[in-house]
Order: sequence, then structure tokens, then C-alpha cells
Amino acid sequence: MTPFQIFLVVVLASGMVAVVICLSKGLIGRLAATCAATVCAAGIAFAIEPNWTTSIAHRLGISRGTDLLLYLLVLTVLYGFLLIYLKLRRVRRELTLLVREIAIREAERKSPAPQQPPDSAQ
Repeated sequence: MTPFQIFLVVVLASGMVAVVICLSKGLIGRLAATCAATVCAAGIAFAIEPNWTTSIAHRLGISRGTDLLLYLLVLTVLYGFLLIYLKLRRVRRELTLLVREIAIREAERKSPAPQQPPDSAQ
């Protein structure tokens, strides 16, 4: 193995350990942890045996393994951006509702009590 392969395996293994720690502390969910651990495991396998990416790419009709990895990276980044965008939209909506509720409560608290018409008993 080349020094870069060793470095890559160490970094990916460290990433897998970090995922397990985050999962045990409840910082990430099981689905996210499973996806991240799968990516790290695949990365380790492909770092140890780089020809596997080329074999998989050929089966999928792609000429090179690096092209396959690039396509997968682009898809992953786009999916990540979509998830972040949707979460940001939800947070903005929740913030709008919260600010609206606070404004209504403040307006009700500051408004004078409704005056009752004087009793005109004659």
C-alpha cells in the first residue's frame, strides 16, 4: 500500500469512529450514522483495492472508476444541499410563526382594556 492509501484508510477509520461516538451520544440518528459508516467502509475498501471502483464503473457503463466516484460525489452534494435547504425553510417558517405569536401576545398585553359604555339609567 502506498503512503496515501494508508493515510486515507486512517482518516476514514477515524471518521467511522467519530460516527459511532456521535451515535452513542445521540448527536446523529441511526439512519445518518448507517449512511456515514457505509460511506466510510466503502471508502476504506476502495482505498485498499482501487481497481474495484473501475470494475463497478464498467458494470454500470462508466469508463473509469474515478468518473463513477465523481458522479456519486456530485449526487451526494446535491442531495445534501437539498436537505439543508428544506431544513432552512422549515426553520424559517417556525421562526415566522413564533414571531407572529409573540407579536400578538405583546399587542394584547399592551392594549388598554376595552371600556364599557356608561350605564345610562335614567
